[in-house]
Amino acid sequence: MLPVVGCSTTNVFTSYTSKMNLLIDGLTTRQFNHSLKVLNKYRKSNDKILYLMERGRIAQIKNDTDSSMKDFEAAIAAVRQMEEKAVISASDVGAQTTSLLANDNTIPYRGDGYEKVFMYQFQAFNYLAEKDIEGAGVEVRRANREQELALKMHEKELARAEEKARDKKIDTQKAYNNLNSAYQSMDDVAGKVKNSFQNAYTFYMSGIVYELLNQPNDAYIDYKKALQIFPDNAYLQRDVMRLAKDLEMDQEYEDYAYRFGSMPVKGEAGAGDGKTGELVVFFENGLVPQKKEIRIPIPTPNGILAIAFPIYHTKWSEVEPLSLSESWSSGSLGTTESICHAQALAVKSLKEKVPVMVIRHILRAAAKAAIQLKANDSAGSLGQIFSSIYNVVSERADVRSWLTLPRDVQIMRIRLPEGAHRLHLAHKASGASSDIDISMNQNKTILRVIRIRSELYTTSITF
Repeated sequence: MLPVVGCSTTNVFTSYTSKMNLLIDGLTTRQFNHSLKVLNKYRKSNDKILYLMERGRIAQIKNDTDSSMKDFEAAIAAVRQMEEKAVISASDVGAQTTSLLANDNTIPYRGDGYEKVFMYQFQAFNYLAEKDIEGAGVEVRRANREQELALKMHEKELARAEEKARDKKIDTQKAYNNLNSAYQSMDDVAGKVKNSFQNAYTFYMSGIVYELLNQPNDAYIDYKKALQIFPDNAYLQRDVMRLAKDLEMDQEYEDYAYRFGSMPVKGEAGAGDGKTGELVVFFENGLVPQKKEIRIPIPTPNGILAIAFPIYHTKWSEVEPLSLSESWSSGSLGTTESICHAQALAVKSLKEKVPVMVIRHILRAAAKAAIQLKANDSAGSLGQIFSSIYNVVSERADVRSWLTLPRDVQIMRIRLPEGAHRLHLAHKASGASSDIDISMNQNKTILRVIRIRSELYTTSITF
């Protein structure tokens, strides 16, 4: 049990969500500096990747690009260090051993695949804020590669877990059935995505960056990838049709026109006459759901034990669009449409871990049972009582995840006359609203809107 003492900076006995919820509450009153100061204490902890991602996100919401960039750089470096290890280091062995004595919270946080994709994408936003389009291009390419890498790493982790189960002669089928039965309540949300590794928001943003880099072929490829995930998004439909026409992909253009119907691919709603520019709106709506703990009876070599697992209790709800209008006009410029269900990515990611979690938890149950037996042999009934108490107290689910990510993401893309505009943003479902001044030229203006409860945080970048 001694290694657990050295894990005070992790969440062995204290829930990560309980720490973060106080900071999230502070965001609604714009207490950014307090949140950043608290999170800074954990920059060198075993969970530094998680805390750095939270810091980078909060600094970005604050529009502190420099701090956000540094935090994401540190998180990216830590992720690469973990991914590039050719062999398991001594510290990793210690963490894995300690996890058998305590719980999964002792294992240093590595970040889920969907989280790392967001990490690179948000860093790309920082480069765009600095008008460094080349730097943004590097990050969106990394984000796209991460989507491929996440799938490969998931397959390898699953193969290793299954091999370990065979070596230990562990019968996992009943445990799988029990856990999957308890997880059925998540099926509705998880079913909204095919896997947790592909993010249409990332593909769409990379398409925007490629267009800014004057690389329309690359933009077209990524818009098509996003469209495969969200085929009903009208803005995506327009983009692939527009570029198919511009790139003289005549057959593909005809195919899209047949699927989506004839629609204007230039001068969309709001263009009017004269010189216009493109307004691209990214709306990051709400906060991703949080994991809770549930006790599930699992058959182990030591009998049926109630083991703590993470679970999402979130229910699916329809997307709540953001509407835009000119402040001086009652007419609407349009509303946003879905391009990413981050809540579904998070839930799907947890469900994909079922085989690995089951095997690890069965091994932990066996290790704890062996310790309890040895305590009884060496210290009698008193030792057995203490080890029993420890086993109960230390049985905690790993509920760590990046909690300041959006619940869902929506986009909007329209043309507006060149010049100054005062836009009114309204989110009817939450009652959040805001006015923002933007400047349009003949290129692109990106408007990013982040909603946390009833607050809208905005930033605009004109190229």
